[in-house]
Amino acid sequence: MSAPAALIVTLGCPKNKVDSENLESLLHKQGIQTVSSVKDASFVIINTCGFIESAKQESINEILSLTAEKASGKKILVFGCLAQRYKYELMAEIPEIDAIWGVGKEEEIAGYFKEILAKERLTKEKPRNISRLPYAYLKAAEGCNRKCSFCVIPSIRGGFRSFPTEEIVQKAKAQTEAGKKELIFVAQDLTSYGSDTGSSLSDLIRKVAALSGDFWIRLLYLYPASINDELIACVRDEEKVLKYFDIPFQHSEGRILKAMGRSGDSGQHLKLIEKIRSEIPDAVFRTTFIVGHPGETYRDFSALMSFVNEAQFDHVGVFSYSDEEGTRSFNMAKKVSEKTMKKRIDDIMMLQAKISYEKNLKLIGGTYPTLIDEAGEGILIGRLQRHAPEIDGNVIIELHGSEKVDTDILSNFINVTITDASEYDLMGKIHD
Repeated sequence: MSAPAALIVTLGCPKNKVDSENLESLLHKQGIQTVSSVKDASFVIINTCGFIESAKQESINEILSLTAEKASGKKILVFGCLAQRYKYELMAEIPEIDAIWGVGKEEEIAGYFKEILAKERLTKEKPRNISRLPYAYLKAAEGCNRKCSFCVIPSIRGGFRSFPTEEIVQKAKAQTEAGKKELIFVAQDLTSYGSDTGSSLSDLIRKVAALSGDFWIRLLYLYPASINDELIACVRDEEKVLKYFDIPFQHSEGRILKAMGRSGDSGQHLKLIEKIRSEIPDAVFRTTFIVGHPGETYRDFSALMSFVNEAQFDHVGVFSYSDEEGTRSFNMAKKVSEKTMKKRIDDIMMLQAKISYEKNLKLIGGTYPTLIDEAGEGILIGRLQRHAPEIDGNVIIELHGSEKVDTDILSNFINVTITDASEYDLMGKIHD
């Protein structure tokens, strides 16, 4: 009997992508093929997200959609955050699910296949690349010790645990040797890396930056209160580390942040931004906000709008508050209506679109190193150092005349001159 083929469907954040990569590595160790199309799969494995209501609904919809494949004999396997939190409810409500696991159960899932194949006990190996894209996510830690009142992550993924530095460095080395040109470090709380092992995020990043090769290092999810002088200096001094700060401030008003279980206020946030800009004048800033947390008034929101205007972020993401059972915020009074939250999201994004457009206009005429992610008919799609994949904009490069796409361009760096700009994307041409 030939080995089964599995399709892994990944929902949610980049940290879930890392879990899927690790699972695929374990499956390949057993000789199990992974495929990109449901028609080629005998097993469909869904890696779910349960962070906010919309993510939960997306996961449930995906499961329900794929259960239709059981008619052709496929098995449906579910794991991840949603499964961790609602295992028994999912089993009861969607009996078509053949097996279900929570978070961090990749080896158990691989063990499920081991029993099917009657093979030897599986062993760990280096994760392999599951895509041809030029970037790879590296998870530096698991869990979180923060006590944000709106967040279910600690109850799902447990307390904060740093992965061993040398293990991460070896994974980074394997990725660069496999041709990856951008390493993106993620964790629920990346700035706490090493706090439980006597190390630090700066130590880790310096070791990875010392690896040979031409590649970028990007840091995502930097908790504002933990960004210290050492980390700022590391980003400033290490050539391979992108001057890109992804700092989820979540709000500007101290009263709302306190209700969220977070520290700081607009004054402290601006002080941090100004400090980074004084050390790294060309620093790029991304942040996220939650609007509509219980107790947020129109005055609070107006102050948040003023903060966004003053801070002049390069990229902003906004989420509406999601009422999650088991969180402290769930029991708080003065809930904000869905209609009001939607209006507030629209208002912030309209303001940020103007800011982003003005920043992008200033890039016209400049020539910048650009990482090419993919190619279409007559175009290349890439990113500047200021663009994180999937969440920020792109550079669209139109090819002319004798310009052709060759293997040296794809998944590599080229110099691109910016010729035009929109709110989020840039247009450019290959620099002569």
